[in-house]
Amino acid sequence: MIKTSIRAEMRPRRGSDVHPLKWAFEQASAMGFDGLELCTQAGRWGQFSTWMTPELRQGIKDLAQEYKMSVFSLSADWAWEYSIFFPDYKDWGKAVEFLAEDAKLAKELGAHTILIHFGDAKGTWDQAKALLKDVAQAGAQYGVRFGFEANIWAYTTGFGGMDSLIRMVDEIGSPYFGVYLHNAWPRGQGRGGGFPLHEEIEMCGERLVQAMHSSSLVDGRVEIDWPKAFAAMKKYFPEGAYTFEVSWEAVAESKKLLDEMLAKYW
Repeated sequence: MIKTSIRAEMRPRRGSDVHPLKWAFEQASAMGFDGLELCTQAGRWGQFSTWMTPELRQGIKDLAQEYKMSVFSLSADWAWEYSIFFPDYKDWGKAVEFLAEDAKLAKELGAHTILIHFGDAKGTWDQAKALLKDVAQAGAQYGVRFGFEANIWAYTTGFGGMDSLIRMVDEIGSPYFGVYLHNAWPRGQGRGGGFPLHEEIEMCGERLVQAMHSSSLVDGRVEIDWPKAFAAMKKYFPEGAYTFEVSWEAVAESKKLLDEMLAKYW
């Protein structure tokens, strides 16, 4: 059975002893989620893995145990800011080191997947390939799989859509690098989310990492053939984390619909 998850970030409060991720565990548990995707963001207050103290790390593990939840994945959101200062792939060597630190954190927290992208940075295919080979090596070192988000790949790299990302994954040839889906059919036609979810899953096959993003399921912008999608997930995403990238204020309806579809078709 797939797991349900939602994206969360640290919300530190100056002078407070409350762990800055407690709010997320508390609310997600109340809504019936199985776990979280932790967003690592640029900033000093424990949100970037290189700044996260041992106490903050242990606190996350303690919260996961307390609420009987998991941190399934990390999302390297800091890459957006990094690309502002380093818009060329040739300057991304340090970023790979940061991704290795994210992998180290993921292993410590028990997360199996890290979502990555290059923000708005640009470069050649060979430059991207060299960076991603190093990223895959970091994944191998810590036993964590990196997944490049398909939509961001299509929107920002200039290399093309899903076909080109699949080609890159095949050229890297590592089990620690794959495709992170964010289905946006039919809104994303012709770009990274250019196919129905079941078709994207079949296209990626074993290249698919075990976390994927979902937009709102109730605002009319996403269409999913649930029987076909679940049939494909059972082959390639059997216990993956279906992760909502939806505001916490609006996610309840989407979560309810997903639960209903799981009960009906899984």
